Amino acid sequence: MFARRRMTSALFVALAAAFSISACKQSAPEKAEAAAAAATSEPAVPALPPPVNGWIEHPLPQGVVKVQPAQWRSDTIHIPVKPSGELEYKLSVQQGDSFVYTIDYGKLDHAGVVVSEFHGHTPKRADGVGDLMFYSKTGGALQHGQFTAPWDGIHGWYLKNDSTKDVTVTLKLAGFYELVEQ
Repeated sequence: MFARRRMTSALFVALAAAFSISACKQSAPEKAEAAAAAATSEPAVPALPPPVNGWIEHPLPQGVVKVQPAQWRSDTIHIPVKPSGELEYKLSVQQGDSFVYTIDYGKLDHAGVVVSEFHGHTPKRADGVGDLMFYSKTGGALQHGQFTAPWDGIHGWYLKNDSTKDVTVTLKLAGFYELVEQ
């Protein structure tokens, strides 16, 4: 056992000396390349703490939990869209707030008779320009989702009925939002 430790120590010393000698033999351009490679490599991932009672406790990333001043709400809204009609159904949502939703278009001859664009926008600024983002553009196919607002503003659905029949869109919501008077 003692001889093995001595051999391991001798091997370690020999390897350390070999690395030191090879590092000294590097030319200035080689050293510069090595330094540049080290500078452009991926940032070091912070080491995780050791387990305690079988658990590694991870730090909480920003945005995982958002405590709200009021209880979440839920609504089921029936939105009639006349033949060849169009409308926008709007919610007011604050940046970082979330909701889950189901949007159902009922029985359609085919999904393509309803155009649905889920989007959000800010109010226009003094220069007459605002921000707009489309989250999904679909026909009238049943959709379930979860949404987190990228900014304060109006978020909702533009609905267009290209059929000759009345369509009732059912929107089920739960989360943190306010209904906007339509």
